[in-house]
Amino acid sequence: MAPKYALQHAEYPMSMVDSTSDETLMEQLGGGDDDALAELVRRYQQDVFRFCLHYLKNVEVAREMAQETFLRVYAARDRFDVSKRFKPWMLCIARNLCLNEIKRKKTVQMETLEEYASSSRGESGEVLRSTADGPSEILQAAERRTALLQALEGLPEESREIVKLRYFEKLSAREIADIVESTEGAIRTRLHRILKQLREVFEPQRADL
Repeated sequence: MAPKYALQHAEYPMSMVDSTSDETLMEQLGGGDDDALAELVRRYQQDVFRFCLHYLKNVEVAREMAQETFLRVYAARDRFDVSKRFKPWMLCIARNLCLNEIKRKKTVQMETLEEYASSSRGESGEVLRSTADGPSEILQAAERRTALLQALEGLPEESREIVKLRYFEKLSAREIADIVESTEGAIRTRLHRILKQLREVFEPQRADL
């Protein structure tokens, strides 16, 4: 079983140099160094939680799936291929756990960009504004965001997932292909088509704002 301290606490002294690669940490974990898991949790626990929340829309369940992801990482430590990148492999585990949870509950809920709004949000979820933003600028930004959300809602679930992985998780086409079990070429083609479709829908709406 994975060491509990590694999964339950983020505020522990750093035991490793930040420059150590994820893949090296997995190699060390496979060699019996449990501190390597603690460092991986420190680096990615918030990312994995947010990633799971995108799928599950439930904070507590997302936390459970994030913890389960690291338990699976620990369980598979001896099988990890150090020639591959760790993050896509880890997110693939998280994605499969979330999809299985959704299937188990038989509630497929569609994610929206509002939940991906990211770095511009505080812990409360409130959008942080610059002091230079006046009421008209804030209103215009809100209207554009609403138009974009409406355009995205018209996309199939699989297309929205790819958009999220590319533009919110900042993953490459190759990394996305590893996560969704496709090919890099197929992902690039789908991204091109998705963006073209979004542009066709979103541009007329934005022009009216």
